[in-house]
Amino acid sequence: MNSITTYFRLLRVDNYVKNLFIFAALFFDFQFNSPTFFKALIVFVLFCLLTSGVYIFNDIYDLELDRLHPTKKNRPIASRIISVKKASIIGAVLIALSLVIVSSINVLLVYAFLTYLGINVLYNLFLKKIPIVDVLVISLGFIIRIFIGSIATNIPASNWILIMTFILSIFLGISKRRSDYVLSEHTNIKPANIELFSLKMINNILLFISTLLCITYFIYTINDSVVERIGSPLIIITNAFVLLGVYRYFKLLKQHKGYKDPTGIVLSDWKLQLIITLWAFTFIIVHYI
Repeated sequence: MNSITTYFRLLRVDNYVKNLFIFAALFFDFQFNSPTFFKALIVFVLFCLLTSGVYIFNDIYDLELDRLHPTKKNRPIASRIISVKKASIIGAVLIALSLVIVSSINVLLVYAFLTYLGINVLYNLFLKKIPIVDVLVISLGFIIRIFIGSIATNIPASNWILIMTFILSIFLGISKRRSDYVLSEHTNIKPANIELFSLKMINNILLFISTLLCITYFIYTINDSVVERIGSPLIIITNAFVLLGVYRYFKLLKQHKGYKDPTGIVLSDWKLQLIITLWAFTFIIVHYI
């Protein structure tokens, strides 16, 4: 009998942190009342079921490649702890269950869920083999999360949220490609089109994107309409945590010599988690003082 931990690894529960972007519109609009938050929470749970189903079928599709990977080979399907047949049933049930339940909430959410599902199918089939497009698809996944949260709470996602999410997700996507490149230098695993890049080129792109992210967030915090809505010019002090967070992430990224995806980096470092928490806490406090 497989342990609960094994099934958690199959569902990739640690990746649920990405789905927190569903709460972005609610967070930036300070709509923390119980009904709105509870509705967003339900949709969050349902989307987690969908993404778990997607991850399962991704693992099945990449089964042979994962068995050659130094860390992915330990995943339940690749390591043969859970059979492909059993995993397929679990994945199909999770996807079907999420779609059926979310259809009773809002039909637009069904379309959003199906869009995310369809994009991931296309990504696995061929989009991940196309340079730049692969990173853009990853970014689109985060944008879809923003829209899902906006639909669920009936809170419009501002252009600022969409722009910053897009830049941040590009940054995370490129950093994932950096991990792939570093891995290819230490193993025989060669991700698609990795030979088109050099580590220096990837580092320069990351530096540019992170600078763009920091500048965009700074402009956001001094924008007159944003300051008026938040109710305090002190929002500018949150820039310190953004700069610290980017610096800490860069440092951790360069420390890892093997494969480490962005989620793994964030979840394995308490200092980075503290910086993110302090940013969120300060952002909220500034609004209410």
